[in-house]
Amino acid sequence: MKLTQPLFRTMTSAISCAIALTLSACGGSSSKSTTAEAKPNTIEMFDYQALIDNAVTGEIPGVVLYIDSPELHFHGAAGLADLNQQTPMQIDARIPNGSAGKKLTALLAGMLAEQQLLNLDANITDYLAPAITNRIANGSEITIRQMLQHTAGLFDYLNDSDGAFYQAVRLDPDSIKTDIFAIQFAFDQDAKFAPGQDWSYSNTGYILTGLVMDQVLGDHHFNAMRSQIFEPFSLNSMSYGGLEKDHAPITSGYFKDDAETINTRPYYQNIGVADAPVVSTAKDMADLLKLIVDGAQMSATTHDLLVADESFVDTGIGSLQYSHGLFKETINGKQVLHHGGSELGYATYNFYISETDTSVAMLINCNGYQACDNAHTALYQQVINQLTK
Repeated sequence: MKLTQPLFRTMTSAISCAIALTLSACGGSSSKSTTAEAKPNTIEMFDYQALIDNAVTGEIPGVVLYIDSPELHFHGAAGLADLNQQTPMQIDARIPNGSAGKKLTALLAGMLAEQQLLNLDANITDYLAPAITNRIANGSEITIRQMLQHTAGLFDYLNDSDGAFYQAVRLDPDSIKTDIFAIQFAFDQDAKFAPGQDWSYSNTGYILTGLVMDQVLGDHHFNAMRSQIFEPFSLNSMSYGGLEKDHAPITSGYFKDDAETINTRPYYQNIGVADAPVVSTAKDMADLLKLIVDGAQMSATTHDLLVADESFVDTGIGSLQYSHGLFKETINGKQVLHHGGSELGYATYNFYISETDTSVAMLINCNGYQACDNAHTALYQQVINQLTK
C-alpha cells in the first residue's frame, strides 16, 4: 500500500478546477430515496436521477445530488455506499467534505472577530507562540485575513510536500490528527511570495487560523463551530472531522493505488483539521451555502466578510476571485459562488448560482486517481451546464 499520491486537498473550486481520482468495478445499485419537484411552466424538467444512475455504471461507486431553488428541488442518490457490503447509497450519506469546509472556518473566524476575540488584520505572532511562528516563512508579517484569502504566500503543507502528510497518516492511522499535527509539514519551508503581494492557494493558512482560534477560545474551535454554526443553523448532519467522530457514521470512500482499491474511511475518521473541518450530507452543505449567501442568520459584518464584492481578490485565473473560504466566477454568463473539496476517496461539489437562487451539493465516494476524477468531473459539468444554461 504505497498511497504516495500528493494530491490531498487541492484548490477544488467545484467549478473551475476538477479534482483528480477514480475506481473501477463500482456496481450500479441505486438508492431510490429520491425527490424531484419543479414548478410547471417555469423550467425544463431535466432527469437528474437518470443522470446520476448512469454515472454509477462506470467508475463512480456512489453519488448524492441535492439541488434547491425556488423553481426546482431534487434530492437523489445512486450507486453504492460500500463496495464490500454492496450497501446502496442513501441521500443522507455523510462524507468528509475537504476544502468545501473552508467557508466554515472563515465564517467562524469572522464571528470571533465580531466578538472581539481576534483581529483579522493582526499578525499571527500576536496569537501564536514563537515555536510555531519562527518556523513559518514571513511569520512576523502574515495576517489572519491574508491566510483566509490565500494571499499570505505560504507553502502548502499538503500539495507542496510530496505527500508527506498522508504518508504520516498512513503510518499512524489510529491517532487523532489536528492542526498542531498538520502544521509541522509546513515548518522551515520557503515562502512563495511576500505577504499580500500575490495569490496562491495554501491549506497551511487555514491550519494556522485554526490554531489561532484555539488560542483565543482557550479550547479547540470545534466546540465553537458546533455552538455558533452547526446548531443555530440547524445543520444537523454536520460534524467536525475526527473530534466528533461519534456523531454519525462516515460513508466509505475509495482510492486506487496501482491495482489496489483502498477504502480511506479509516484514515478520515481520525483527521480533524481547519482546512477541511467537516463531515456532512449533501443537503446540509447546500443549505449552508445558501444561508451564507442569504446572511439572515449572521451579522452584516460577518456576511460581508464572505460575500461582499470588496471581500474578493483576484486569483489571476480567468474570472476566478476568492473571498474568505469562497470562490466567485462567471460560468455560462451567470455568477456562481462555490468551494468544493477533494480528499483521497471523496469529492464534494458545492456551488450557488446567484441569478436563480440555486444551491447545489454533490457528493462522490471515490477520488484521487484519474479514472474517477475524469468521471465525476464530467458528471459535474453536466449538472452545472444544465443549471446555468
